[in-house]
Amino acid sequence: MIKKFDTIAHLASGTLKQQDAYDTLETHQVLEKLKSFDPILAGTVPIDIAIADSDLDVICC
Repeated sequence: MIKKFDTIAHLASGTLKQQDAYDTLETHQVLEKLKSFDPILAGTVPIDIAIADSDLDVICC
């Protein structure tokens, strides 16, 4: 199955770290607040190679 990384939907059923990231982004409406800048979550969390100190990287245009 190919994951679609232009949304954060796959995080909701991912690893615990991905689920935590999803909950944080949704609770604080981060992507919604940045909507006019076309935000995309990038970095280690969405591709499931995060380590303990990984943060959430949001790329905007």
